[in-house]
This record gives sequence, C-alpha cells and structure tokens, in this order.
Amino acid sequence: MFNQTQEPVQAARPERSVERARLLEWGRPAPLRLLACTVFEWVLIVGAAGLAIQAESIFATVLAVVLIGTRQHALLILMHEFSHRQFSRTRPVLNDTLGDLLTALPFTITLFGFRRDHAAHHLHTATERDPNWVSCIGQARFTFPKSSFDVVILLIKHCGGLYSLHEFKTALVTSKMASQCPPSTQYRQWIFAIVVAALLTGFHLWLAALVYWLVPMFTVLMALLYWRDVAEHFALPQPGHGVSRTVIAPWWERLLIAPHGVGFHAEHHRYPAVPGFRLAQVHTALMEDPAYVERAQVTRGYCTGLIREVAAYTAVSSRTRN
Repeated sequence: MFNQTQEPVQAARPERSVERARLLEWGRPAPLRLLACTVFEWVLIVGAAGLAIQAESIFATVLAVVLIGTRQHALLILMHEFSHRQFSRTRPVLNDTLGDLLTALPFTITLFGFRRDHAAHHLHTATERDPNWVSCIGQARFTFPKSSFDVVILLIKHCGGLYSLHEFKTALVTSKMASQCPPSTQYRQWIFAIVVAALLTGFHLWLAALVYWLVPMFTVLMALLYWRDVAEHFALPQPGHGVSRTVIAPWWERLLIAPHGVGFHAEHHRYPAVPGFRLAQVHTALMEDPAYVERAQVTRGYCTGLIREVAAYTAVSSRTRN
C-alpha cells in the first residue's frame, strides 16, 4: 500500500550537520516579520475584494477570486509558521491567539487542532502513522506517474470544487482540527464567530464574503494545496531526507504557489524550528555537503521540473528488486 517510504535505503556517506551556532541563529523566532507578512496578506485580500466590488465587472471578480485564493494559501502557510511558534515560544498564549484569529479560524480550523495533526506528520512522515499521508494514499489523484495532461485536468477539477467537501471533511471530521480543543481555543472560536457574524451583518457583507472568501477557498485554494502536497511528499525519484522534496521556484511561483519559503520542505523537516524565510540559507548550507547533495530531492519549478518528475515517476520498489 505504501510506496517508496517503506523501502530500504542503501547506506550513504555520513552527512555533516549544519553548524550549531548557525542553526541557533537561524532558529530564532521572527515575530515582527511574521506579523507583518500576515497583515500584508490580509491587506491584499481586502484590497482585491474591494477593487473588484468597485469595478462591478465579471473579469475583475474572477481575477480577484484567483488572487485571493493564492493569498489564502499564503495565510495557511503563515498559520503553519504560527503552529511552530515562530511568533513567540515564551508566550504561547499570545502566539496561538494571533495565529488563530489571523490565520486559522478564518478557515474554520484551529491552531491547536492543526498542530496536533502536524506534529504526527513530522514524527512519522509518509508512514501509516502520518495522518496527512494516510488521508492521501490510495486515492487516484495521489497515485503516480501522471502525464502533464492528467495533472492539468486534476488541477482543473480541484478548481472546480470537486474535492473540496472531501478536504474539509478530512480536516474537520477525520483530523478534528476544529474540535477536541482546550477551553482557551474554544473561547477564541466563539468570539471570532460572533464578531465576524456581527460585522458581516452590520455592514451587509454576507454576499461579499461568499464571493470573495468562500469561492476562492473552495476552488483556487484547493488546487494549490493539492499541488503543494504532491510537491512535498509524492512521486519522489528516490527516498531520502525525511521523504520530502525541495522545490526551487522562480519568482512568480514563489509569489503565487510557494510564498514564505514553503518550497524548502526537506529543510523544514530537517530543522523545523527555523522560520520559513530563513530556510533558503539552510538549503545553501546543506548543499555544501556532497553527501547531502547525493540524496537531496531538489526539483526546479512547480510547473516544470515537478511535472516532469510526476510523469517520469517509477515506484522505488520496482527499481530496487533487481
């Protein structure tokens, strides 16, 4: 049932770790940058929705929905940063309050619920004890190889909302990301829901919220999350480094598909305490080690190299039996 992650790996030369002093420096939380990035993403979302409403144009609405979907994805990446307490490790209540209100609760999940699920993912990456992996494995859309045509069709289906209910069921029911939370989180859930309902009612914004929040979330966001799931842990050419892939993306992909350093996923699994925006430095340091380079999963581009690897993928089991 499980592919390359269950196969034995040939012994490789010992790897050198990144110097402890550099890791300690890179691993410091960056609260102001994290907060600034989060606020900026919300400014883009509100600005795009406001301009589209003023334009009263279908084209402007579609453009806003696409842009907002990419910024929603960026917010979820920043939620992941809050889940690793990159705002503050000495003030967890402040870290989680900001993370919930600004990045998790708008998507109906909680930081506590996501962290609980995500911790298991880090501990048991791509095994039967990894909830993320188990939720994907066996589905046709996560079975490879796939041609570039098949990939495009799948992305269109995700944009069409065909997998949205399944994804929300996985997050809310299977993974319980909005339930079984401590009282402090439940208080935030209620306060957030009441305040948002009051604002939408008072300013007559229910229709705007449907068009410019729910529609992007059920369409564009689903496609981006799917493609990033594939990039991070699926169709890997060989096992190695936490069964994770690093994608070196051009500027426009970093803007629309992989913002805030999320493409450096192998580095994140290796050093999860390092904030996303410093993972490029970790990558550079690791690539100085020939033993690491020998086993590193480094792909160039989400729309180029990743598509080629997905199309050319052959399960490790079939290559290692000889």
